Amino acid sequence: MKIKILLVSLIIITSFCGCESNGRVHDKNYLRAVSVSGNEEKTVTFTFFTKDGKYITTSGKDIDSAKKLAELQTGRKIFTGYTEMILIDNINTTDTLTYMLHKWKVSPSCIVAYAGENAEEIFENSTVERLCGSVKTAVKQGSSPKCDIITVLGELLDNEKTAEIAEITSDGAVSVHTVN
Repeated sequence: MKIKILLVSLIIITSFCGCESNGRVHDKNYLRAVSVSGNEEKTVTFTFFTKDGKYITTSGKDIDSAKKLAELQTGRKIFTGYTEMILIDNINTTDTLTYMLHKWKVSPSCIVAYAGENAEEIFENSTVERLCGSVKTAVKQGSSPKCDIITVLGELLDNEKTAEIAEITSDGAVSVHTVN
């Protein structure tokens, strides 16, 4: 009888204990697109896989500190493995893309485009689907070079240290921009 009571008590106690939720999908923000700009201080704009298309902009001494601040503001860890697009300026392009590929482990098919200082405006006035679609269409039509992260980094690390990528506005891919 004591064993039955102990067993029932143990079952009741364990049923009220919660499990840690580190592996749960809905406890994370999945990064869809990111913009990185600045030299001394990095300004990073994050957009996530959400229906409302909201974005958040943070600043920090480096990319990782800006990401940690965004995680604090949203209350969720940011998962970067499905990132579809990176918008960059001309500052430290090679270092930024190398960091994104090796540390954040973004998808090798992640599109790299030039936005300059207009990234927040671009995310406000357009959707990531539209932006990615316009770059892919421009590549198919030959008006923009192939600009996935692997191709761009390969060109930047080559002897010439430059790469051509799509320049983008909120209307989509509009021209070609050379980064170094």
